Amino acid sequence: MNLDALLEQLADLIADRVAARLNGKAQPLAPAEPDRLLSAAEVAARIHCSTRLVYARARTWPFTVRDGRLVRFSASGLDRWLANR
Repeated sequence: MNLDALLEQLADLIADRVAARLNGKAQPLAPAEPDRLLSAAEVAARIHCSTRLVYARARTWPFTVRDGRLVRFSASGLDRWLANR
């Protein structure tokens, strides 16, 4: 996982916590669970589309994680994205 992806995940977590506190829905701190990285096929199965579409949209999705040429997708980022859709 590269530094930009880690910083993006950290920013998402902070934004979620701030929003929860502002809305009066703050949750107690829980131990952080390591994020699972999904393949394009796993993302496609979860959002009911083709892997071709997943790769085509990867550059625009905030939960895409790149490591060189390898493209994976953050499971927790995908869950947040789906919840906010």
